[in-house]
Amino acid sequence: MKIIPVTQTPRKLFHRARLHALAAYCFGLLAVDSFADDFSIKSFQVKEEETQLAKRFALREAAESPFEYSLSAGYRKDNLNWSIADGSVNVASEVNWKNTVIAQMRATAKIKLWHDLQLRGIYTTGAVKSGSNQDSDYAGSNRTQEFSRSDNKTGGAVRDISIGLGYKFRLFDLPSKGSLSVVPLAGLSIHQQSLTMYDGVQTLPANGALTGLNNSYNTQWKGAWLGMDALLNLGEHISLNSTAEYHSVDYSADANWNLRSDFKHPVSFSHVAKGNGTLVSVGIAYRFNRNFQINTSYERQKWNTYQGYDQTNFSYGATNYYTLNPVSWDSTAWSLGAVYQF
Repeated sequence: MKIIPVTQTPRKLFHRARLHALAAYCFGLLAVDSFADDFSIKSFQVKEEETQLAKRFALREAAESPFEYSLSAGYRKDNLNWSIADGSVNVASEVNWKNTVIAQMRATAKIKLWHDLQLRGIYTTGAVKSGSNQDSDYAGSNRTQEFSRSDNKTGGAVRDISIGLGYKFRLFDLPSKGSLSVVPLAGLSIHQQSLTMYDGVQTLPANGALTGLNNSYNTQWKGAWLGMDALLNLGEHISLNSTAEYHSVDYSADANWNLRSDFKHPVSFSHVAKGNGTLVSVGIAYRFNRNFQINTSYERQKWNTYQGYDQTNFSYGATNYYTLNPVSWDSTAWSLGAVYQF
């Protein structure tokens, strides 16, 4: 039998075992520390994301205060036309208001009633600054055989009241891409025009100035409407907004032709018809803080009636009825305003 010499003593083996155990312990500590660091980093990232999300929702809730009030001022340009038919003459008398420039003020309020249910109210008032008017009478159809015409200046005032109820839907809300929301609405509105004719000149026949001319024509377009508001936030400060509405209206008007001695006063004739209208607006706003922002907007309106009737009241007591041809009204407005939320 070959004897293999023992080169390591029991003491050396013991020391080596202790070194292995110590190394294993240190490795275990390092692994635990590494796992703890990874867990700590991931926990921090999750908390940071949650914090950012909470901040974003807090900012959104702060921006969407329960009450929003805005005031704006601007200019509006209107055109209004009406005519009547008499027997075989399809346009017997016609009155045009052209390029009626109006300085107007608008107040808008939005109230959050419950969750995302909103109430929106608008009041607008304006004064006519300039404009031209033409009043013509014809003996033949299609505006032929004109026998009377006056060219006049335009004055007066306008008023608009609208109220609508809607529910906000959030289409997306992303930190890096902004947010988009829409509000379908239903409501009621009244649009009034109190127009006057003055400083007139009788151009056909050429009789010159119409001394004392002060004709008035007061209109009212009222009815129900359906529409939608849309708001696109492009970050913390910039937002785009738009509105579209379709109106179904009852049209009425009273007139006083003050120089016509054969007409009754103060109501010389009245107009009644049904019609419809559309309103579209777009705007951009800059937010300074959660409470205050400024905005500018462009608005376009177009209104028309169907055929209606004209009731003419004569001074000797008689009343005649004529066909009222479709009435048309279009309007363009620009405004600059400020919005306050609280």
